[in-house]
Amino acid sequence: MRSIPKILLMIESSRESGRKLIAGIADYARYFGPWQFQWEPVGVQGISRKIREGAFDGMLVRDVADPGGIREADVPCVVFSYGRKPDPRQVYATSDDAAIASTIAADFVRRGFRNFAFVGLRDAPWALNRGRHFEAALQSQGMKSDSFWTDAPKTTDRKGRAAVRALTQWLQELPKPVALMAGNDDMARWVVQCCAAADVRVPEDCAVVGVDNDPVVCGLSNPQLSSVSMDQERAGYLAASALDRMMKGESPEQTVITAPVGDLVVRQSSDLIAVDDPPVAKAIRFIQQHGDRRVFVDEVARAAGLNRRTLERRFQAHFNQGIQARCREMRCDHLETMFRERHLSLEQIAFRCGFTQAGHLHRFYASVRGETPSSYRKRLGSR
Repeated sequence: MRSIPKILLMIESSRESGRKLIAGIADYARYFGPWQFQWEPVGVQGISRKIREGAFDGMLVRDVADPGGIREADVPCVVFSYGRKPDPRQVYATSDDAAIASTIAADFVRRGFRNFAFVGLRDAPWALNRGRHFEAALQSQGMKSDSFWTDAPKTTDRKGRAAVRALTQWLQELPKPVALMAGNDDMARWVVQCCAAADVRVPEDCAVVGVDNDPVVCGLSNPQLSSVSMDQERAGYLAASALDRMMKGESPEQTVITAPVGDLVVRQSSDLIAVDDPPVAKAIRFIQQHGDRRVFVDEVARAAGLNRRTLERRFQAHFNQGIQARCREMRCDHLETMFRERHLSLEQIAFRCGFTQAGHLHRFYASVRGETPSSYRKRLGSR
């Protein structure tokens, strides 16, 4: 009878990201196991002691665990490396920081912002990477970003209070309106709090977007946070697959496992179109207000109070795209809001959004987004 592998699992369950990693690992074990897990959900320190307490066939651990203890175990291991610089001798899972930053930068630019900023932890590799890639994404379009780096914000000590004062002053001095990316949701919530202290309105003066899309953290913010999600379940599944191969004496298919980037979920903290041209701003508001139907260019021009040719020229200057293309994109934005309502069928959404049948909605959305409504919903369901 084949023995069941014993796996040390040292991943916290207090955050959405950890729970999703665990869910992905559990999915793999359910299909290709069984595995016996020793799970440490509260803390991930003391790995050497855990190893001494039991013989493990494999380990799946966060990178805050003792690296010396990982090497001491001398068993197959996959490290979820988001904080430390990964050990090149190990198989590790990490985030796609370039894709995260590019997603946020593209959304800010699409919304018409011309001023940009980043806030991150100075000693966190993931934050440094995201800030660097955010700046590079903007530079590729001829724009630049300010940045603010700090230690982990703790408002209860003198150093923490000084950090709050420094960030508050920096926020006040930024050119407005500004689009700000924070290294993660915790940093974004801290920024929103400091904006309130600085009399900087969110999102009118400062649009804020975080990373992780943790619903609890985003919901605790006032206003609620926009954030980019990561497919941590997929990362957990792939990490378990790599561990399985190593336990069988095989080489893993990849030594670097990257958590795919999901959608930027727009909430109140960044739901703003930043346009300093009043007629163009009127046009954008008109398109937003009528996202549930097809909008024609002539009626947009009438709402803006300009002739079609003039408005078309100003759209190109602000957004580098024409009015019709903008209308189609914003209609898809509205459709995606409806797609997230799981109780609505595509037929019901089509009826509510001005399509005579679901097939027409399907073809329209696929022509703009490059994927079908069903695949969009499937991606949402995997996160």
